[in-house]
Amino acid sequence: MATITSAEQLGQHTIDLNLVDESQLQSVWSELGTRNISLTEFQQELLRRNLLTNYQVDRLLRGLRTGFFYGDYKVLYNVGSGTFARVFRATHQITGKLFAVKVLRNRFSNPQANPQNSDTIESFHREGELGSSLDHPNIVRIHEVVSQVGMHYLVMDFIEGQNLREFHRARRKFDPIEAAHIVEGILSGLNYAFQKGITHRDLKMSNVLVSSEGQAKLVDFGLAGRDASFGEEALIAQRTIDYAGLERSTGVRRDDTRSDIFFSGCIFYQLLTGFPPLSETSDRVQRLSKSRYQDIKPIRELMPDIPPALAMILNKAIDFDPQQRYQTPGDMLIDLKLALKRTIRDSDLKTRESKTPASDQEGIGEDGQPRRIMIVESDGKMQDVFRQLFKKNGYRVLVASDPHRALERFFDDPNAADVMLFSSAAIGQSAVEVFNLFGQEIATRDVPAVLLLGQQHHDWESEAQVGKQRTVAKMPIKPRQLREVIRKVVPKQTKP
Repeated sequence: MATITSAEQLGQHTIDLNLVDESQLQSVWSELGTRNISLTEFQQELLRRNLLTNYQVDRLLRGLRTGFFYGDYKVLYNVGSGTFARVFRATHQITGKLFAVKVLRNRFSNPQANPQNSDTIESFHREGELGSSLDHPNIVRIHEVVSQVGMHYLVMDFIEGQNLREFHRARRKFDPIEAAHIVEGILSGLNYAFQKGITHRDLKMSNVLVSSEGQAKLVDFGLAGRDASFGEEALIAQRTIDYAGLERSTGVRRDDTRSDIFFSGCIFYQLLTGFPPLSETSDRVQRLSKSRYQDIKPIRELMPDIPPALAMILNKAIDFDPQQRYQTPGDMLIDLKLALKRTIRDSDLKTRESKTPASDQEGIGEDGQPRRIMIVESDGKMQDVFRQLFKKNGYRVLVASDPHRALERFFDDPNAADVMLFSSAAIGQSAVEVFNLFGQEIATRDVPAVLLLGQQHHDWESEAQVGKQRTVAKMPIKPRQLREVIRKVVPKQTKP
């Protein structure tokens, strides 16, 4: 594709590549009233109208013709990249539903270029085949497995949220109850797969997604149940070096479910303490060393106040002796559910004894249940700031990184949230546009909403459509002041 230098060229290329249709483009030109505008102005207009995404514009301006579609799925954004594959957020061209499309990188997609690529492609296909056979709330569902010449991809549910590694990077340390809930979801997914004869074999923070509702979902069963003909060294050369080190050191078979239990315990440990239990190193020999799995610092040294019931479960999960570990994910799940109930009960008792009863917290409705506040913010660190602020004041916090996706959730569930907070700092103009749409759509016009403008966006205030339950706040703003703004649009007498 030739280099694009004008608005008309950009418009024509969007049609040539099926990104925008003739009627949509003609509508843009008609409303602009002229075609004599700069390329920059035109691309910003297409972005503002959500006809193109930044990902699509970037590829167009670089003269690329591929990477916009995979089958019936139009790529919107790149949401994640790994050694073997990239994951894109995409929309189905007919239904408009969002999906995640996981695409094997080009350098692994051609067996003729490198004979070892055949193993990688087979592993990728197996991930798809296994995933499509698993249907459970704590496992990301795979809907399609597609193989074409030089192109291999999986179509999965799109999860609004982030992987646990990113979540942990922003949070560092989790409340014991929240950490236990996440691990409960992990174990629930592992137990379902175990009952179908499948182990995970690559359980780590980046292979656990956390939805905006806080639900853990497992991804990447690609090395589960690999055929023995691949050999141990081939497996170690892939992604399971930590598993290989544990299994060599403890003498268990390659697909032993107790290895999954050990690494679920490692995730639990890191969520609670903020630190990984296994020493981190890039040295292959050290990663396979037996002492690495034996010399884990006791949890109570890092977290003396951990609830005893949770400490007992964690210690059993990461016991070096596989016979002393839980023998199945279901066994650990049963104990964790009981311990979690006990921990919540003890926590509720402490809350009742404190000077600020939960019933007096601003986020608690008249029925005693937490109000649901949906934070629309794309920056992970700011998501965490908002989550902590409102959670400790009684709210149930939901997070969405895309304002349009947040609006769509109300079409599926009119009671998705009791109050909205749109932050423009990272999202930009779209936050203002969707804030206004919330006040216009029948499904959302009665939902209280606050538009929080970033410091560089104060001049957008005049564009915001405000009212009794719709207002604007500006950064910088103190947490107490932001909470006061929320209280004003959601009066205490308003039930969630």
